[in-house]
Amino acid sequence: MKRNETLFKSEHFELEQLTDGVYAALASPGGQAFSNGGIVDLGDQTLVFDAFETPAASGDLRSAAEQLTGHPVSYLIISHCHADHWGGNQVFAPETSIITTHAIREEMPDAIGWLVELKENPAELEEAIQESRDRLETETDERQRTSLKASISRMMGWQEGLPRLELRYPDETFSGKLVFHGTKRTAELVEVAPGHTASDAYLLLPADRILFMGDLGFLQSQPFMVYCQPQAWVSELERMEQLDVEAYVPGHGPLGTQADLALQREFITLLEELVAQAVSDGLTVEETLEKTLPAPFDHWIHASSARWEANVWSSHERLSGKSES
Repeated sequence: MKRNETLFKSEHFELEQLTDGVYAALASPGGQAFSNGGIVDLGDQTLVFDAFETPAASGDLRSAAEQLTGHPVSYLIISHCHADHWGGNQVFAPETSIITTHAIREEMPDAIGWLVELKENPAELEEAIQESRDRLETETDERQRTSLKASISRMMGWQEGLPRLELRYPDETFSGKLVFHGTKRTAELVEVAPGHTASDAYLLLPADRILFMGDLGFLQSQPFMVYCQPQAWVSELERMEQLDVEAYVPGHGPLGTQADLALQREFITLLEELVAQAVSDGLTVEETLEKTLPAPFDHWIHASSARWEANVWSSHERLSGKSES
């Protein structure tokens, strides 16, 4: 593997060449991607995996794909319904076929509704940015400061991209498995239901031993668990560890190995056990939030206190019987 710094540069992501014709697009801190993606040269056609959250980042991804492969993008795969993986769909040519699962396609309108509301009410976003800036000026806790800085950066990305946001939904859907047979390589698109969400899709390149995980993978970072089914997700990660794969490309975080998947499984399991014990002990959500996990997971929590709060709230509601999810 090698980092591709000469063929294409973007402020939104860094490209890493995994093998001839296959690239991971890893979100850059402070950029407008907010998630990872990928580029696959099938030989006679080009495939892109996920389209980031904003048109600016997605436009760079399209340009990189066309420049690196010498072909227009034939297929754009959307791994799941969350907007940070498909908010930039509109920048791809009308001829590009956008593909996802049946269930993901059905969930996408609701999943991006909050972004549409912000477009219709830009003053609300401006107020939120200013409120976060005001909090940052007085905040002394470094964990909260890190979280606020990331939030401000992301909201400013929305502010820039929302005026030209036009929703573009997939025009092809599948269930189970879909195989792309190119002249250079074969790619297998596989549905996982449930997992990180009610329906996720990953892309396996068997001959290259590369797996694009979407948000089934949050490597070396805290996974977002609000809409997940934890046991199903853990089981899928365990199965992925058994695949003949050398490079795992997560939806968030750096490239990883089987060991990183095992760590993610452990985080999910430990968080569930922590919250289950808190519920058993009659602790409130607020009291549960004061707890933490052992290293290295305490550092993951520190890096995103807002995500920790969301995860604990969601798990506490589910395990205390207040949520049906």
